[in-house]
Amino acid sequence: MKIFLAGAVSTAKEKQLAKYEAYKNILISQIENLILTTPDDIWDYRNKCENQNPDFKKIQIDEMMVKFDLAKVRESDLIVCDLSELSTGMGLELGVAHEGNQKIMFFYEKGSYISNMITGAFPSACFIQYDNIEELESKLKSEIENLIR
Repeated sequence: MKIFLAGAVSTAKEKQLAKYEAYKNILISQIENLILTTPDDIWDYRNKCENQNPDFKKIQIDEMMVKFDLAKVRESDLIVCDLSELSTGMGLELGVAHEGNQKIMFFYEKGSYISNMITGAFPSACFIQYDNIEELESKLKSEIENLIR
């Protein structure tokens, strides 16, 4: 199974970034033969492009990163998305997932703003609210168990 983990990165606060490690650990422990793409993988690819050729302009590197990112979204069987912090890039990824009719699980911390565009675009998606990281971990484990049954 191929899973794409989506969420704010460049604008994310430290608390949000720490959640991605929890997502990653749970997904890896719950799903055999998992191919997981995380926000770190996208940034690692961008850095690789930047280091590969110092003559590349920023716009070229950004374009390569976006092509890589969206290709990973398109080839994924499931998108696991944390909506707790807003992100333009995540919106682009979700637009591509919407076009591909991909299965999506949305998670968000209680009190987070969830755009009407998201709920309207994905009316049959799973939206899961959590209060803290422990509850996020518990709910993610439960959803993954239901998925792989």
